[in-house]
Amino acid sequence: MRLTGDIRRSLLRFGYPIAASYYRTSSAKKCPAFLLRFLGVADPSYRTDFYTLARIVEQMAPSGGLIVECGVYRGATLMGMAHRLKALGQFNCTLVGFDSFEGFPEPTKEDAFADGTFHARALKGVFADTSYEELTGKIKALGFDRQITLVKGYFENSLPAWSDKQFTVVHLDCDLYASYVTCLEFFYPRVRPGGHIVFDEYDFSAPVYPGAQRAIDSFLADKPEKLRRFQESVNPRYFIVKQ
Repeated sequence: MRLTGDIRRSLLRFGYPIAASYYRTSSAKKCPAFLLRFLGVADPSYRTDFYTLARIVEQMAPSGGLIVECGVYRGATLMGMAHRLKALGQFNCTLVGFDSFEGFPEPTKEDAFADGTFHARALKGVFADTSYEELTGKIKALGFDRQITLVKGYFENSLPAWSDKQFTVVHLDCDLYASYVTCLEFFYPRVRPGGHIVFDEYDFSAPVYPGAQRAIDSFLADKPEKLRRFQESVNPRYFIVKQ
């Protein structure tokens, strides 16, 4: 039976606090996939696209440091990373999520197809159906508020305040050309050696976000790092390891 939007929202409104309370007091290792899905927490068991990021976070967790996501939207992968760390018993990593919470800015010509048109999912305001306040509430309900910091604002305005930091893992899920350029220029020199930059948009996403791949290819053209992926991944994401 398919649930209507109103019924689904009612279930979330009344059921979320109960489910979140159970999650906080239970073992993260034994948390069932259906509960994570209900809570909006990404997990490779039901989201194959999260496999790459989950594996890298688990690999890098013992070294500690700052883990960043640019393009948080409703927080699924950000909270998914926090869940992986909780399951490992690793609490020496801090997660920071950057997002405008107002949707995309205007795309640039680099985001257009050869005929000059844009995909409908690349236009200004896409992904505005999110809420900083609502996500903050979910993070607190799940007990992640000591580990996750949300930073609201467009990247060019919000990133400079973090210029004195170094980063262990950076997940870029920002879709548009200018956003990728801004984030790559900021984070690349601040990712410590052995750290990872993970790209949510590359290869498969070109029919929707051609600007993302253009930005990544252009930026990495004169860099020593080469794009990698996990061959066994069903839905791979590309990444680099900082030299």
